[in-house]
Amino acid sequence: MSQRKTVSVGDVENILVCLPGVQKARVVVNDWGAIEEIHILTGLDRNPKQIVRDVQSALKAQWDITVDRRKVSVAQLKSTTPLTPGRLRYAGLEMKTDTGTGKSEVCVTLERSNEEQKAVYVGRAETDGTEGSLLFAIARATCLAVNLTIQPPNAFFPDDVALIQVGPRRAVAVLVTLVTPRGNHEELLGAAIIRREPMEACVRATLDALNRRLEVLPVQGSVERPAKDLEEDENAMEGPDRGQALAPESEAQAESEAVGE
Repeated sequence: MSQRKTVSVGDVENILVCLPGVQKARVVVNDWGAIEEIHILTGLDRNPKQIVRDVQSALKAQWDITVDRRKVSVAQLKSTTPLTPGRLRYAGLEMKTDTGTGKSEVCVTLERSNEEQKAVYVGRAETDGTEGSLLFAIARATCLAVNLTIQPPNAFFPDDVALIQVGPRRAVAVLVTLVTPRGNHEELLGAAIIRREPMEACVRATLDALNRRLEVLPVQGSVERPAKDLEEDENAMEGPDRGQALAPESEAQAESEAVGE
């Protein structure tokens, strides 16, 4: 009996970024390894429907994987600004306490540089001052600052923060959930060693969880068109059989094409 070669998410993403016009690609799989979502970032030089068709063709030709076009989302920038002008970096952390209520507010400042330009993003969250509440508020404020950089309804939310021991060093671990326009919830985990204080490490751990995912999310000012919204354009494709060439043989077969992490 022949065995199907296991294909990793990295393998799929690597071939997709080689397609014409594709600058970034992100593949999301479910618990069984089947492709759940494909997110593509492009410029405005190619039609989104053609990008979707290329994605389907590449996966079919390379690994005989059939993907429903409705699982492919294409985000296009309105301008020629680079898609990823730079990673978000920790820029500052402040905490203000209201002596009347005893409540404290944390303010996290992030920055992103692109050549000679610098953008600053600020997130705020309240805390009761206990260590656990304080670190969670910092993670929340960091997520709120990051959410200012991406196109809604994509959004990050903190789930939990923990102080951990790694060998002789203490570290902060942050669990974050990304909510996508499809309503899916993707869990992301980041960690950072405590070099000066836990609060700063908490910001860095949150960014560690988010930064790789940010590279393929549509940024503020971009236009994202899920492939299902392009169905009205299908009749405009060249050739009478182009729309049928990559149709999945069956829903069960399409879901059986597994991709391993």
